[in-house]
Amino acid sequence: MNTTQVSSASARLPQLSWFMAFKAVADKQSFTEASRELCLTQSAISQQVAKLEAVLRTKLFYRGGRQIQLTEDGKRLLLQINQPIQELMGVVDGFHNDAEHYTLHIEMEPVFSRQVISKLLPKFLAQYPKLLVGQMLTTNHFDFLPQTELAIKWGDGEWEGFDSQFLCSLDYVPVCSPEYLKRKPLTKPADLADASIIHDRDNFDWRYWLNYYPVAKLELQKCHYASESQVVMSLAMSGLGVAVCAHQQIQEELADGRLVMPFPELKVRHQRAYYILTRKNKPLSPQAISFMQFVHQAMLE
Repeated sequence: MNTTQVSSASARLPQLSWFMAFKAVADKQSFTEASRELCLTQSAISQQVAKLEAVLRTKLFYRGGRQIQLTEDGKRLLLQINQPIQELMGVVDGFHNDAEHYTLHIEMEPVFSRQVISKLLPKFLAQYPKLLVGQMLTTNHFDFLPQTELAIKWGDGEWEGFDSQFLCSLDYVPVCSPEYLKRKPLTKPADLADASIIHDRDNFDWRYWLNYYPVAKLELQKCHYASESQVVMSLAMSGLGVAVCAHQQIQEELADGRLVMPFPELKVRHQRAYYILTRKNKPLSPQAISFMQFVHQAMLE
């Protein structure tokens, strides 16, 4: 092939970044979300997609207000590039595997990290001496930074743009300190109407428990609250009042007497649960896959 032929072929070959921009918009169905994932401006993403469309001489998206939809050519292109991009990512993973260290970035709830993951990590990392784990702890919001591969979050299982795998459920029950119970005897659920109530976030946990065990005259608007479940637990241990907490997460506090359950039989399986989240249509590193399998197995034991 002569120089003229090479130059001509290069001129017709789109840049890989244009394909990545297109794929991100197609996966997210949003130029804004794609720009966040690729850490570029929305304008840059739009320009890269426009350049790809110019080279291919076709429209890849229908743009109507906030709605982004793939054209037939766009669907065909996405189908054709998925496998090659995954193969390229496999090449990168191969170099990561040979590197001295690999960092697995995870986002998760603080209480789950402290009570579950921190205890499991030594056993898991013993199998992967070159692996490092970076944890981003978030409670009532969801960041999923570009370097994050997976998240462990509490919710209903629906997160737009993400695949979710059920991990574990929790049973909620009212708890308080022994000292508070002495000051304010709670012999039946109706006594909660005169107790100091502590709730988490938007008082959803209390409202959910009360669906099963209604208490007349219990006003959730006049309560102490904190945005993090660990703080709610601490407030209950301090003797401030009664909180509903996950029974599985207060085993140590119950065992050493820092918390007691006035009504141990009145547990409610919460409709929310912990899920493992990953980006849709984005390959995971072997390390991330191994970690997910390990945690799933640990929840069964």
